[in-house]
Amino acid sequence: MKELDSLSTDLAKITTEIKTYQSIGGQAIFEIGRRLKWVKEHDLAHGQYLKWLQSIKMDRTQASRFIKVSATLPNDGTYQHLGARALYEIATMPP
Repeated sequence: MKELDSLSTDLAKITTEIKTYQSIGGQAIFEIGRRLKWVKEHDLAHGQYLKWLQSIKMDRTQASRFIKVSATLPNDGTYQHLGARALYEIATMPP
């Protein structure tokens, strides 16, 4: 990881970098959720999903939230800058 001393001193560049990382993080939540859902529904024998989650160091609650986000919200630029918790809260709001 880069040290703070090696970061740009250009505020515009730092802002762009932050927005890029936010987008990557938001996109990752959708993609992880899609893959978790597929594994849960297609690839493992009954009862093996939780063991598999442990093997990838993800707890059941986090996995359920990622799945809920990917299944409920459109995967577009509107939500990609938000974190996992905010995305889950939006996905579980009443209509």
